[in-house]
Amino acid sequence: MICYKHPSVWIIIILISAIFSNTFSQNEFVIENDKGKFKQKFDLVNDLVILPVEVNGREMSFLLDTGVNSTILFSLSSEDSATVNNPMTVYLKGMGVGKPLRALKSNHNEFKVGEAVSKDHSIYIIEGQVFSISNRLGYPLNGILGYDFFKDFVVEFNYKRKFMWVYMKDEYEYKRCRRCVDLPLNFYKNKPYVEAEVSIEGEDAHQVDLLLDSGSGDALWLFSDEENGIYLPEKSFADFLGFGISGSVYGHRSRISSLSLGKYELKDITVSYPDSLSLETVSSFEERNGSVGAQVLKRFHSVVDYKGRNLRLKPNNNFHDPFEYNMSGVIIKHSGYQVVKSAAASNSFQIQNDDPSNEGTKVYQTTRQVIYSLEPSYEVAEIRPDSPAEMSGLKIGDKIIKLNGRPAYKYNLQKISEIFSSKEGKRIKMEVLREGKAIEIEFRLERIL
Repeated sequence: MICYKHPSVWIIIILISAIFSNTFSQNEFVIENDKGKFKQKFDLVNDLVILPVEVNGREMSFLLDTGVNSTILFSLSSEDSATVNNPMTVYLKGMGVGKPLRALKSNHNEFKVGEAVSKDHSIYIIEGQVFSISNRLGYPLNGILGYDFFKDFVVEFNYKRKFMWVYMKDEYEYKRCRRCVDLPLNFYKNKPYVEAEVSIEGEDAHQVDLLLDSGSGDALWLFSDEENGIYLPEKSFADFLGFGISGSVYGHRSRISSLSLGKYELKDITVSYPDSLSLETVSSFEERNGSVGAQVLKRFHSVVDYKGRNLRLKPNNNFHDPFEYNMSGVIIKHSGYQVVKSAAASNSFQIQNDDPSNEGTKVYQTTRQVIYSLEPSYEVAEIRPDSPAEMSGLKIGDKIIKLNGRPAYKYNLQKISEIFSSKEGKRIKMEVLREGKAIEIEFRLERIL
């Protein structure tokens, strides 16, 4: 996201956070240098950390996610599928409304992340295009790496400069830091939990146990528990929250007065409340009250230390930025590619002059070559009921041709999300293709929260 202005697109990632409970001792990473550390650049896509990873010698892109406890691959081509070893069938059930999903489990794979390698790695493979996160992110993503990586290292994140330092567990030394706060990490089924405090509608703060979920593009998730003072604020709206392994996840969006992590307080923070149907299949820490995601974590320089059971946070320049959300009510997904005709290129060249009366005169011929390119195609994936997008007549499945006067392929999904989260009252003009007919759509962004 521009920072945190498009939660409804990346929440898809967080919804795998409760799928797996088995880990494998053979999934050990070591650093292949004599320094015991290395620096690794990453892409920040909608606030999510995405790394280049080699799987059995083939380069892929993985989300680095504290919220999962096993390594996951998905959206594999037949060529990519051939790179994994000894697959066997399993069935997975996670957050979302739907049936268990058929998948493969593969053992004895080699994984490389920068200068770290795991030579005997187990992975779960979600087959085919059933669960295509790439289409929702608009970024080619092949899998998710979590506990299997973090358990062997201390990882220091610099979200502002998009890199991290990775240290062997015994090589990292904590420095004195007056602006830092150290928060204990508790673990359940190899997932990290941190204690925090939330204040809802200005009331007294309540202590909560939150899953540390760097793979969630939201700021905060809370599970309603009125007996313990966690409830949905009066000002909220029903919304699509994301796409889980078992289907779509629905709930409500709202704001709460504050979230406190140690001595640091984040105010007027956006929060999602998933509904009970989406949560009923999830086995998690019984004391868990929700999750803290990337929109919060990106506001800090952080150190994640699984062995030392510690999370160190130091505010960065993002700390005071406001929390925003998608005010349009529409979620766009990548729907393949289209052939686009580019401006024709001209090429002039000299030819022989066969006219004796024009001796010495040079003759040129100009040819024009039409250039075509493959550009992304977008369509409407979800629409919130009673939202500005729905009231304008936009429908699921509409192909986006133009956005605010520009061809839609000129934007990436992150930029589109920024536009939808930018400013209350901003006019949005779209041209869409529906059943072969071009339709003009117009609405204004509306701030509910």
